[in-house]
Amino acid sequence: MKHRSCQTNLITFYEEVSRSIDQGVAVDVIYLHFAKAFDTVPHKRLLFKLRKIGLDENTCSWIENWLKDRVQRVVINGTFSRWTPVVSGVPQGSVIGPILFNLFINDLEIGIESHVSVFADDTKLGKVIQCEQDVTSLQRDLDKLGDWALKWQMRFNLDRCKVMHFGLKNTQVIYTLNGTELGKSKQEKDLGIIIDFKLSNNVQCQTAAAKASKVLACIKRGVHFTVRTIKLWNSLPVEVVGSESVQTFKKRLDDFLQTQNIKGYNI
Repeated sequence: MKHRSCQTNLITFYEEVSRSIDQGVAVDVIYLHFAKAFDTVPHKRLLFKLRKIGLDENTCSWIENWLKDRVQRVVINGTFSRWTPVVSGVPQGSVIGPILFNLFINDLEIGIESHVSVFADDTKLGKVIQCEQDVTSLQRDLDKLGDWALKWQMRFNLDRCKVMHFGLKNTQVIYTLNGTELGKSKQEKDLGIIIDFKLSNNVQCQTAAAKASKVLACIKRGVHFTVRTIKLWNSLPVEVVGSESVQTFKKRLDDFLQTQNIKGYNI
């Protein structure tokens, strides 16, 4: 979507976080992840939401027909399970699948007081923490999200849901989701970018540089031709280099190489 990229999502969210930190205010950010998000969207509830937002009946019927009558089974060591109807999930790899998922979670942030940032199945919940009431408010928003997931038959992957405390004066309180204490993190990968509790870009830069070095090493191992290519080009006669067309160049080059004892170029 235009103006809704990973880049704009990150810039918009962390601009507010960095501004608060610069002012000496603590910020708590909770990173939430659905468990198998695209595979667990219940079809009946999805269709209910599509009709509720005003989608016309013909379109809803088309989507229903597209989703229904799907079956699946499990194969282990050549043993097949029974065919089971697929009553949840939007097909990944399709164009309409992510759209349906976004429509399904579109009301996720209704009633939430904290700053919510949603991108596909990744959700961030952030709030400035200046007093006990702010902690209570953030926990209340977490409870609302837990209730939303229970109502719409979605589950959060509690092992991946983490809290990051920003700011030197952060008291690092404990938050819970569905009765489970959330773990604390000093570094998270957010939409492909590594974020740490200091908002430093050192780890991200080091990681990017390491990946680039690996690619460069692969190129260097696979390409042995670069310096010798220059020498070969400089050794070509003027009539070859000055060819009027590509075809003429190829013909004259072949003729020249046939007269030379150059390893790898003889025909």
